[in-house]
Amino acid sequence: MKAVAIVGNSDSGKTRLITALIKELNQRGLKCGVLKKANEEVELDKEGKDSWQFMAAGAEAATVLTPEKLFTIEKKKASQTLLGLALDRFAEVDILLVEGGQKESAFKKIWRLQKAADFDRKMAPEELLAVVTDESFPVSPGYPVFQAEETAKLADFLLNVLEPLEPLAELKVDGRAIPLNPFVQSLLTEMIKGLLRALKGLPENPQRVEIKLKTGEKDEKPGRT
Repeated sequence: MKAVAIVGNSDSGKTRLITALIKELNQRGLKCGVLKKANEEVELDKEGKDSWQFMAAGAEAATVLTPEKLFTIEKKKASQTLLGLALDRFAEVDILLVEGGQKESAFKKIWRLQKAADFDRKMAPEELLAVVTDESFPVSPGYPVFQAEETAKLADFLLNVLEPLEPLAELKVDGRAIPLNPFVQSLLTEMIKGLLRALKGLPENPQRVEIKLKTGEKDEKPGRT
């Protein structure tokens, strides 16, 4: 699964861009998912509805199944991250479009600007791939630039440059990669992060942790001493 974050100020056109990309990618036979990061609390459930009452009563999660849709409302856990949710909930899509997440280093980014004058290299997000704007740049900003209506060109660009999203955790035993499902990846990650929090002098939110273990001597061949 490949993923890209569409970032920018409020009302800059992020949702319109994502909607256009979904339509374009669907026409190419690709399955899309959307993960939105909200900076403020929002209520998707209506007060008084059955699901709202279940959550208000203390349920950890409430799922509603209809003839055409399935949706779940659940309390956010402190350990949940945007990357973890992406890997856990969207494994079956081809392209995941993340709205927001400017400070999420795990995702490559498209910066949605309304005006070329809004571009400021000092404010450019990390892992920036390209800029999408409503007007042309008089001078190249140093990144690929797409007009807002150039959805097909942007889709071509993304499919060419994006790499599959890296897993939360990887395990190798004697050089052999061991597959881990998203739940085990998340569990292993949280266990290691918990151990690291007990150590002094480490960054509060490390971006990458590598651990190598030696479990003992190599197995001896039979008949040798």
